[in-house]
Parts: sequence; C-alpha cells; structure tokens
Amino acid sequence: MDAVVHPDPYPYYTSLAAHRPFEFDASLGLWVTAGPHAVAEVLRHPACGVRPAGAVVPAALSHGPAGAWFGALVRMNDGAAHAAMKPWLKTRLAALPSDRDSLAKLHEATQAACADAYLACGKTSAARLDDFVFRQPMYALAAWLGVPSTQWTEVHADVRELVAAMAEAARPSPREDVLDAGHTAATAMRSRAIRWLEADAVPGTWLQETARSAARNESADFSALTANIVGLFTQTHDACAGLIANSVRRFARGASMTASMRASAAASMERSMSASPADLRVAIKTVSDVIRFDPPVQNTRRFLHTSAVIHGRTLAKGDVILVVLASAVRSPDEVGDMNATDDTAWTFGFGAHACPGRTPASTIAAIGVHAILGGGEDLAPLRNGTAYHPLPNARIARFSA
Repeated sequence: MDAVVHPDPYPYYTSLAAHRPFEFDASLGLWVTAGPHAVAEVLRHPACGVRPAGAVVPAALSHGPAGAWFGALVRMNDGAAHAAMKPWLKTRLAALPSDRDSLAKLHEATQAACADAYLACGKTSAARLDDFVFRQPMYALAAWLGVPSTQWTEVHADVRELVAAMAEAARPSPREDVLDAGHTAATAMRSRAIRWLEADAVPGTWLQETARSAARNESADFSALTANIVGLFTQTHDACAGLIANSVRRFARGASMTASMRASAAASMERSMSASPADLRVAIKTVSDVIRFDPPVQNTRRFLHTSAVIHGRTLAKGDVILVVLASAVRSPDEVGDMNATDDTAWTFGFGAHACPGRTPASTIAAIGVHAILGGGEDLAPLRNGTAYHPLPNARIARFSA
C-alpha cells in the first residue's frame, strides 16, 4: 500500500510480479495480485465484483445523497445495472468532438484554471501547481461536455468535496463533517446534471446531444444518467491530476524527452526548465509515457461474489483482492525503446470494467501539461521532488510542502 507514494515503487512491483503474483497477505487481510497475467485473470473473472456482494454503497455513505449517487454509478455495479448503462455511456464518450473548435474550448478552460489557481494560491509556484493539476481537468471536462463557464468553479469545488467523501467513507472512523460535505456536493452536482440535460447546457454541445439521445432511448434511466455524468467528473478528478502532475515531474527530470525533443527545447531550457514547445507533441509524448511507466491509478480492488479458483488458488465468497495495476506495467528497461508501440493502459483497468475514458483523459492532461510548459514556470526546483499526495490508490506528484 505504501508503494503508491514511494519515490520509485517499480522495482518492488517487478519483484512482486515475479515472485508473488497471487498471494494472501495476512497483514492486510487481502489477496494481492501482481503482474499482467494474474491481474488480467482477476479483472476478467466472473466471480470478482467491483463492490462486495449486497453492499454496492459504502456503509458510511448509505444514508444520504452521496450514497444514492454512488449506488447508481455504472463503474460500481455489476450485472444488469452495468450491462445496461456501460455500452451506451461508452458510445456517448466516443462521440466527444475533437475538432479545432472543441480543442480551443479546452485551451480556454485551461487558461481559466490557470487564472483561478493563481487567485487561490498567489505567487507560490508549487502551491499553484498543486491546485492547477486538480482544477484544470474539472474546467476542461466541463467545457468539453458543455457546462456553462459560470459554473466551472462551483463544479470543481463540489467534485473535490464528493471525492473526499468517497475516500473518507473507506476509513475505519470517517469524519462526519467530510461526509456531510459530500452529501451536500452530491445533491448540488445531481441538480446541475438535471439542469444541463434539460436546458442549461451550452447549445450544440455533448450534453445537449446526450439529452436528445436519452430522449430517443425508451430504456434510458434518467436518474442513472445524471449520476453517471457526475461520475465522469469524479473519475476524472484524481486520474487526470495524476497524469498532469506525474508528467510535470517526469518532464522536469527530462526522463521522457528523446534526443530530438531535447534539441528542439534546448534554447528554451537554457532560459528556464519550462521548455515551451510550439505545439502539443512534447506534452502528448510525456502523458503517454506516464500512462505506460508511472500511471496515476496504481491499484484497485475486487470482491468475491462466489467461491472460485483463481491463479491456482481457492478463494471463498467475501474474499477481497488488491489488484496492483501498476505491477502489470512493463518498465522502460523491459520495453527497451521508449517509442515502442503502447502497451495495455492498465491504469484504466481491463476487462468489463475497463474505463473508456483514456482518449479524453489523455487529451485533457496533455493540454494541461502544455499550459504548464508554456507558462514560463521554472521547473528546475521540481527535478528532485519525491512527495506524493497521501492517497491509497492514486499516485499524484505533490509539489508544495
């Protein structure tokens, strides 16, 4: 569990995959699976659910709006609830426009996030960067979907509270004030999603077309749809923050730059470590490398709904498996050529519950990284940083003390 925030957990992950691909860890009370073959077997196994059987909603959230929202999320359900919503949502995500005008909107939203991060944190570069990596994905996703710009700040604040409540609910003694803030945020976000689908979205945008598509589909569950639109934001929050933050750290260290990239950026890097490329190529390359070699989502869990034999071991109903996604990633040394064909993006999951948002997440993150690289920030002080946000499954570089 501590590996998520270790300065370099990957030699440990490699050893785990090689020597303990599927073992019971008595100290955690969990089965732990590592390496691509064992991880894929667990994530594809029909006995493994994304939540404990009969407990879709965490007990700490169950008596409020955040629990009702959580229980409708397609990524937290198996069976009929998952099968009904996932393909439709995947199709709608594939319809996100990527034309010049849409990318311009993402850039505008990113600049708004830069300005608001400055207002929130002032001139302290590291604190401003920590704010930006979480704020920019919320603004950019909102702009892409068609949320009016006047709501971006409130969406960012409410999603932050909702994500915090989800994390708090997993603690042995969750704080009531954090849970209460999450319930309030869930109510606010569901209400906004209803308004977006009814009339409040920017005309001609994804949200407006999604509302029309749902109206044409008699089997569409409007309540589930609003919950999962909010879910797009909560799922983006940590994942994209990790892509951006880890890319910035990687760029500061020069790990993801090829010789040609270094040559093209040399003049700028002599003036500062920010390297301002004329286009998105460097940012896209860096984000792609982070997905492969320093992924933001490092582990997830699966719960046995029935007894099963997995990787030669007999597991009982109710057993829990910690799936170490990051251990399935091949290291740069194993890949050899950093420009080799991309591997499975394990950080986005695998099998029936694989996240369909890799392309949008990569686009949002690349635009965020590009804004940082082009913003004149001195990245030299970040080169030796080793701090990460103290999260149990998301690896997000932290720049301020």
